[in-house]
Amino acid sequence: MGRNADSRPLCPKSPNPAPDPTVDFASAEALRTEISAKFRQDGIRVESAAAGFARGRRWNDSGGRFTLSPTFPAT
Repeated sequence: MGRNADSRPLCPKSPNPAPDPTVDFASAEALRTEISAKFRQDGIRVESAAAGFARGRRWNDSGGRFTLSPTFPAT
């Protein structure tokens, strides 16, 4: 059994059936994925704004090592 970032044991998960690898997209439809990299908070703010995004609420782990910083299209 593994552990998460704050050392709590992870619960084993039930096995899932194999997913269907086929995905249909409409014309010009995009798929956005997670970006996981080292960034500084000021850089995230500047780059997000330059790309037309606003940042939502930010979450940090208890050790200050990781941040979840979702962005949304600016209105």
